[in-house]
Amino acid sequence: MPNSDIKFSVEPSLSAKGLKIKFATFSVPDVPRRQGSGLKNHITAVLASLNIDELLQSPHIAEYKRLQKEAGIQEPVAPAEHLLKLIKKSGMLPNINRVVDCYNIASAETLLSMGAHNLANIKGDIQLKTTDGTEKYTPLFKNELEKVAPGEYAAMDEEKILCRLDLKQCDETKCGEGTTDFLVYVQGNAETSNEYVLNGLQKVCDNIKNFCDGEYLIME
Repeated sequence: MPNSDIKFSVEPSLSAKGLKIKFATFSVPDVPRRQGSGLKNHITAVLASLNIDELLQSPHIAEYKRLQKEAGIQEPVAPAEHLLKLIKKSGMLPNINRVVDCYNIASAETLLSMGAHNLANIKGDIQLKTTDGTEKYTPLFKNELEKVAPGEYAAMDEEKILCRLDLKQCDETKCGEGTTDFLVYVQGNAETSNEYVLNGLQKVCDNIKNFCDGEYLIME
């Protein structure tokens, strides 16, 4: 059954900027690479409904980029912006694995920042906080720590950064073959209401339930 003990909080200064997070824990039997016919059909239907050029001009995307620039990123890229540009170029959703594809298609549809982390490698509760430069962060698919600049925002457990600036996930909590228990989070900004973020999370959870045979628990 999904973990119900983990807590998530947002630093008051970041809440004041409009950052907000909703999250859920879930369990799946396995994480196949292949999407399966049900998920393929869902992805095809969603992609057919998207006006990518219009979505790229969304205030949601503009606000993610503004926050990144404020944090010192010279060439900001919103998570959904990067994903939509890949879809526009190839005509399809990148196939990573079934769990990642479930939240990527929801992100393309809602423009919300989303991610999934292996619960087995999360230590304690999670906080969205402003970095001071002393945090531990190992980039995805790397083995060495990377220096973190002060003034960024990051989701952290009690030991390390899980994700920096919506985009840069750590290596320790990546999801793949053999991972069955996950945390999935959806992050909004000043251009997205709490209700919109919660609805985005529900889309992810429905996808995981329908296409991965998963069970989930939305956390309050």
